[in-house]
Amino acid sequence: MVIATLLTTAVLLLSLFTTATAQDTPGITITAPDTSAYPLVNTSFRAFDSDGNFLTNIRPGELRVSENGITIPEYELEMAQVGVRFYVAVNEGPTLANRYSGVSRFERIKTTLFNWVAANPADTTNEFNLVTNQGLINLVPTDPASWQSALEAYQPDLKSMTPGMSSLSMAVDSALSENLKNEKSSAVLFITPMPTESQFTGLQEIFTRASDNGIRVFIWLIGPTDYAGLEETLRLAQYAQDTGGRFFLFSGGEELPELREWLEPLSYIYHLSYQTKANVSGNYQLVLSLTRGETSLESAPVTYTYLISPPNPIFLSPPAEVTRAWTEPKKKSEAVLVPDEVELEIMVEFPDGMQRDLTTSRLFVDGELMDEKTSAPFTTLVWDISGYSESGTHSIQVFIEDIAGLKGQTIEIPVQISVEERSQALWERVLELVNPVNIVAGVILLAVLIAGLIMLIRAARRKFTGRKTRQRSDPVTQPVSIDGTYTLSPEKPEQVVKWPLIRGLGLAPARLLQKRSAAPEGVEYLLEIPLGKEELVIGSDSKKADYVLVHPSVSPRHARIFKDAEGGYRIADAGSAAGTWVNYAPVSTRGVSLEHGDLVQFGRLAYIFEVHGATPKRVQVLPYKED
Repeated sequence: MVIATLLTTAVLLLSLFTTATAQDTPGITITAPDTSAYPLVNTSFRAFDSDGNFLTNIRPGELRVSENGITIPEYELEMAQVGVRFYVAVNEGPTLANRYSGVSRFERIKTTLFNWVAANPADTTNEFNLVTNQGLINLVPTDPASWQSALEAYQPDLKSMTPGMSSLSMAVDSALSENLKNEKSSAVLFITPMPTESQFTGLQEIFTRASDNGIRVFIWLIGPTDYAGLEETLRLAQYAQDTGGRFFLFSGGEELPELREWLEPLSYIYHLSYQTKANVSGNYQLVLSLTRGETSLESAPVTYTYLISPPNPIFLSPPAEVTRAWTEPKKKSEAVLVPDEVELEIMVEFPDGMQRDLTTSRLFVDGELMDEKTSAPFTTLVWDISGYSESGTHSIQVFIEDIAGLKGQTIEIPVQISVEERSQALWERVLELVNPVNIVAGVILLAVLIAGLIMLIRAARRKFTGRKTRQRSDPVTQPVSIDGTYTLSPEKPEQVVKWPLIRGLGLAPARLLQKRSAAPEGVEYLLEIPLGKEELVIGSDSKKADYVLVHPSVSPRHARIFKDAEGGYRIADAGSAAGTWVNYAPVSTRGVSLEHGDLVQFGRLAYIFEVHGATPKRVQVLPYKED
């Protein structure tokens, strides 16, 4: 039984080392993720089945991408053939010169390499390098013709050479250096006689370096077939397997492996990109899982670090002051204030060093949204200042958000808006007062003055006619006690003015009638103000008010009169300096209700509020009882 077992083991070992046995293990290998385009993450990977075959044409449904255990539902996947960076490292020694059937082992090896080189097209993506113990042979790695010339010219005197490990060490070092330049897979074919025990010590360090950096090492051990049972042979096979490479024992009579079959799976790679959900600094792990039929693969976690900071917007040369000046056209009446808007520029810094696009930028002025950008350019915002007609200081601030959802904001900056006063000639000021309302008021005032003058003349005439005064003893003129109620009419106006009409409405529902006795002497102002259904503004500026009262105590926009929900009239102060008063009580900006007969004052100008067709209040009169 023991002898049978030993024979079986020997046969298996012989089979292992006289055929191109695959040493690849199934799995997925991932390159270090590139996070420089955060939140876009780019990486690449290769997937091999249990036979060492590259899994081509992976569909999105077969691949699961997870970051820190969270599945990434959307990603982009592309398979590309990038070629192989192939190094042939020859450990020259007399064993390679031994002949089999009249042909040296090394000549058989060169023929196999030459045939593989010849099979590569002129535009191949593969690279070829030839390394000896004396160093790299000079050739063009991307040119098959240069490879062939180098192989033909390589005629070493193998019998006089001493084997060493320098060719393998130089090949691995060169592959490490070139791996930093592009994503080609690097592979080394180490053609060597059996190393000495001292050489094995250095070999382990070289193979560890290759394995840690994803460099596959294939070994062609040159020697007799009885090497198959040696412990050293098993060690070499294990070294190759640890790097994902393959091992082959060549005595001179076997058919050498087909290099295309070994290298073809290594020439493909998958490019993977996805938008990470990470927005907090820290360590993250990427894991890829693949399921295709009965094949199920999962990569080892690849750890990488995000150092994430929100974007930092900064104003570029913000204005400390903006002056709005009047234009000077040929007609002064056509003058307007300019400018109407201010362009504000910002720059955006990314303290984490990962540049990324913005999704939104917003400009706030005094806490209110002034401009919003949801498409490029995000760094130019417009401040509309056309509505500013008075000087004042305003604060500006910009808020931004990037595609990772991180937000940033500038500091608040104060900006002074200075509005120039418009210069007017005397005739312009007079002309500004000439409007239909003032003309009507002037005509009415003139009529009132003429009527008053006539009344004074008549009164003077009556005084000098010596009209007899009735005696108080006359029973007709004696006071009479009346029981019951009587109508108390509101105070009679100082002047009788015909009730005003409103175009399209007819008689005005209400009006304000001038009360001269409660106003300063010698001041001329509107006799009456008709009140309709719409809100109206009273002030001293014709551009801001519907009815103009010219007096120092009246502000440009002094007060508003409007109807409430019940249909009654209300009056509210509009932020005037001298205030608005009803029956000698101040009125707030919220307003108060008006009743027929109320005394209304705008600053020092007084009116009586009257409602058309209002019924006078009924007053209860009690009879006088004598003692």
